[in-house]
Amino acid sequence: MDGILALGHFCESHGPCVILCTQKAENPPKNQAPHALTVPWCDSCQSIFLNQALVSKNEKGYYVTTRTPLQQDLAFLLKQAVVRSLSCEEETSGEGSPIYFGDHERGHVLARTFTLQDSLARGFYRKYTILMLMRDKVHLLNVWPVLVKHIKEIVRDLKKDAAKINDAEQEKRPQRAVRQAQGSPSTTGRSLSELTGRPAVFAHLHLWFAWLLSGSLAEERRKTPLSIPNVSPSPLLRSYLKNLGDETFKVGLYCVLTGINLITESSLLDAFKSLLPCEFLVSSNQYCSIIKSDEKYEVKWDEELPNKLPTLIMNIMKSLDNKHLPDSVLKTQLNCLIVQWRNIVNTLARPPSINLEFLQSLGIQKFDLPLLLFWITGLCNENKAIVLKEQLNKYLGCNK
Repeated sequence: MDGILALGHFCESHGPCVILCTQKAENPPKNQAPHALTVPWCDSCQSIFLNQALVSKNEKGYYVTTRTPLQQDLAFLLKQAVVRSLSCEEETSGEGSPIYFGDHERGHVLARTFTLQDSLARGFYRKYTILMLMRDKVHLLNVWPVLVKHIKEIVRDLKKDAAKINDAEQEKRPQRAVRQAQGSPSTTGRSLSELTGRPAVFAHLHLWFAWLLSGSLAEERRKTPLSIPNVSPSPLLRSYLKNLGDETFKVGLYCVLTGINLITESSLLDAFKSLLPCEFLVSSNQYCSIIKSDEKYEVKWDEELPNKLPTLIMNIMKSLDNKHLPDSVLKTQLNCLIVQWRNIVNTLARPPSINLEFLQSLGIQKFDLPLLLFWITGLCNENKAIVLKEQLNKYLGCNK
């Protein structure tokens, strides 16, 4: 769903309601009929008729302004967004700043609530809101600065025109003294065109909204999936786990994923290396061998496995042991685990420095360091790798 721009109003008779909205369409509407939703109609809520539409066209499509959205489900979502914007979702700075609210079910909203002076209204002002409703939260927040800039210009023009009309009315007949003597006026509802003195204000808003929607601001982005490193077929890994046994398999997996030279048959080594996100250069002076002798694999290594293995290795072992994961699903599961830790390394490389809280937020523990220090060498440039290794050793006390 591409974005919908809307103007809402707090009516003294009907409460929060949608005055008009603009959305992109592939074809112009033929017959714009009211939805099953109750559409309020009074002088204050007036904009364009329910069966009317303002349409602009360019090479990208049509931009249609109507009293309610063309689709009834969107009409309900937009109604809820306007209600929240004008009632419960308030910004407290007093500067008229935009606010964000929403969720994946009811859509995501960027709203700018404002008031216009009106000598006949309660409190001498009327409350309005301009909002954008979208499904894509990330895209909405990314276009926040540009969208807010233009919405502020629209609001500034409306407030300026309304202030001129109000000043002229107060100079002719001050309403504060009239209110004290006679009470509230019998007829208080006035449309936005009357408040601003601009009969074509809704046509002007249509042009503003259509121009905003004609750019890339409101177009829902098509998400392209991240490239996922290939792993060896899952039956091969599971068969090696069965033949080697848990402890021997863990030794081989630990050596390959932490940068220790592993000497073994080529097919087994390739199976372990397929769990690396890319081809790494091993520069360690440690060696481990897994040699098959008399139908059994023997490990020759001067070191021992640590008491706690890196999180990635433990998760790989759990996935391979999980009998409920078929081979087709297992491959996807292993891909996800590898991508997760590749992204953790890439995240570590972004800030100029790291601290303990940052490491904890990524779920990094001390026993993950042997794996991370090797992956950093393969995924980061040389200078960044040196800095990261120093910082990791400083905060987690691991020397390698």
